[in-house]
Amino acid sequence: MDARRGETLVALREGRAAHAAVIEREGGLSIRVNNYYTLGSTHAAIAERNQTFIPLLAHPDPQSVFFLGMGTGITAGAALLLPVERIVVCEILGEVVELAREHFQPWVNGLFDDSRVTIHAEDGRQCLARSPERFDAIIADLFTPWKAGTGNLYTQDHYRLAAERLKPGGMYVQWVPLYQVSMQELAIISATMASVFPELTLWRGDLYPSRSIVALVGRSTAEPLDPEVLVRNARRLLDAPERSDEYYEALGLRFYGGNPGQSRFFDYARINTDDRPLIEYLAPRPHRAVLTGAARWVVGAERDRLYSALFDALPPEQDPHLRALDERQLRHVEAGLRYALYQGARARGTRLDARSAWLDFLEVATPPTRSPDSPAGQAGFGATGFGGSEGN
Repeated sequence: MDARRGETLVALREGRAAHAAVIEREGGLSIRVNNYYTLGSTHAAIAERNQTFIPLLAHPDPQSVFFLGMGTGITAGAALLLPVERIVVCEILGEVVELAREHFQPWVNGLFDDSRVTIHAEDGRQCLARSPERFDAIIADLFTPWKAGTGNLYTQDHYRLAAERLKPGGMYVQWVPLYQVSMQELAIISATMASVFPELTLWRGDLYPSRSIVALVGRSTAEPLDPEVLVRNARRLLDAPERSDEYYEALGLRFYGGNPGQSRFFDYARINTDDRPLIEYLAPRPHRAVLTGAARWVVGAERDRLYSALFDALPPEQDPHLRALDERQLRHVEAGLRYALYQGARARGTRLDARSAWLDFLEVATPPTRSPDSPAGQAGFGATGFGGSEGN
């Protein structure tokens, strides 16, 4: 807690493995571990829900979901807005489970009271290993790569175990904070997943200008994205019958970032295993180097270069994952890229680049969008996702 930043300590649990606290700041609550790692915040509720919504949009019938990590519970609770039958959540710190249950009930859709939900306070990998169940989706939280003990959640051994716990057509979703990895770690994680899953796609978790996250979605079978499934699931989440199918198509497809599996975009990277834990030992190096200016996270212009390079490596019209989309629907995918580039250039204050990116966006955006200088234009395509304004 930092009183100079207007923070107030709401609750504290002192555990054997770590201390966990609920912090209030500017009307929002967050959970912080050891007064350093923030596990989520009500200020970022939209972004946390999107960690469930965005990957599950593409699943035709997500009945059972496993969450590896819980934090505030906002992400896991979002799954209850879909007609799921079973949710299993594993959170390594029991103190975090207690604090979330006591202080985050208004944001978790009954997660702690719903009979369909089982919550375990134990190591997520071991929880998954001992489970006899199979799941339609396994969603792994944002794990800080240089934090001790998290490296084994990025290994080939772990992904093989997870693949065995998926139902046919199931998906493993690895969320990655671009503001905490360099291209080296992102490439290693992606290449490691691609060595296990025949299909690996990348989805943006937001269209923010900064602190962006991405989902690496691995599937045991390569199947084309069904736009009708996407529209049906988006309608369930938003319940806005006056909106057209095209609105929901645009809402979902703008987050699609590319197909690094088929494009072999990260094939140059080494594979992370339990025996050769690259992430465990490499990740702290750029963390230290960033502090001295010697290395870069995948943020700002670096992030925009990544998005553009993924798009160019396998354009939407050549992407087998998008082969069921027509020309109009493919334009939504490109519009998502152009809008993200616009947001990035605008945040960096490069007005000419921002204007150019906006004009590129207008060429492919449907339905028509207002000027970027108007409030409606700035929110325009929908800067954050499923409702509301930017939460980070």
